[in-house]
Amino acid sequence: MKVCFLFVILFFFISSADAETIKVRASQSKFDSTHDYYIGLIKLAYKKINKPISIEYAPYMVQERALSEMQAGRLIDLYWAGSNVERESKLGFVPIPLVKGLLGYRVFTINEKFKNKFSDINSLEALNGIPLCQGQHWPDTDILLASGLNVVPNMVYENMFRQVYSGRCKAFPRGINEAYSEVESRKEVMPELMVFDDLILHYPFPMYFFTRKQNEKLINNLTKGLMLAIEDGSFNEYMTKHPATRHLFPLSKWNNKTIITINNPFLSNKSDIGNTKLWVDLKIKN
Repeated sequence: MKVCFLFVILFFFISSADAETIKVRASQSKFDSTHDYYIGLIKLAYKKINKPISIEYAPYMVQERALSEMQAGRLIDLYWAGSNVERESKLGFVPIPLVKGLLGYRVFTINEKFKNKFSDINSLEALNGIPLCQGQHWPDTDILLASGLNVVPNMVYENMFRQVYSGRCKAFPRGINEAYSEVESRKEVMPELMVFDDLILHYPFPMYFFTRKQNEKLINNLTKGLMLAIEDGSFNEYMTKHPATRHLFPLSKWNNKTIITINNPFLSNKSDIGNTKLWVDLKIKN
C-alpha cells in the first residue's frame, strides 16, 4: 500500500514538472462571463494532444498593454483577441477562429428605454447617427469608424456598460457569443440592461490566440490540438455546451434576423473565411 501511494505521489510530481506553463490574463471584471470559454479551449486543445499544462493568471490589463507585455515576453504568454493585419504581422498566432467567426455578428447591448429607437433601424444610414461604445484599442473600433459609424471609445471594459446604461452611448455592439451572458451577469446592478438582437451588425472578424512569434511550441500545440477537436467534432460539442455559447444553437434561430453587413478593411487576406470547418455562416436574411 505504501509503495502504491509513493508511486502515485511520484507520478504526480513528475507530471507536474513536465506540464507546460501558460500565463494568461485574468478576467476583465467579475462580470467577465466569457473568460472561462477561452481557458476551456486551451485545456481542450492540450487534452487532444495528450500534453499536461499549468495555467497561471496575470493581473488584468487593457488590451494594448497586454499585447505589448506578451510581445516583450513579460507577464503573459497567450492572449485571445480580435485580429487584424497589423497584429498578425507583429505577433505569432493560432489561425483558428475561436468562436468560428461568430464574434463578427454583433447584437446591441442597450438600455431598454432605447428599444423603440433600435426597432426603427434597418440600414447602415439609420445606424450612422447612433453613438456606439467600443474599446479604444480594439480592432472593432477601426472597422466601425471605416464604415462611418459614430464610435465613443473607452479604454476600460466595464465603463462601456456604465456608459450604455447612463445613455452616453446608445449601444455597445457585442458578439452574439458575448452579449447575453454579459447582460445576465449584470442584472442585479443594471436591471434595465438588455440585448437587442432583432438587428445584427456583421463584419468578418476572427478571434485568435496570440503569442510571441518565437513561441512556436505553443502555437504548434494549440493549432494541432484545436484542429483535432474540430475534426472529431469535440470543438462544436464544446461550443454547444459551454454557458457562454450554448444559447447560439441551433443556428437556425438566427435565420429571420435583419443584418447590416459592413466591410472589414483590416482583415488579413490569410483569413480563410470560406472554410466551413473554421467559420460559421448564419445565413441571416437581409
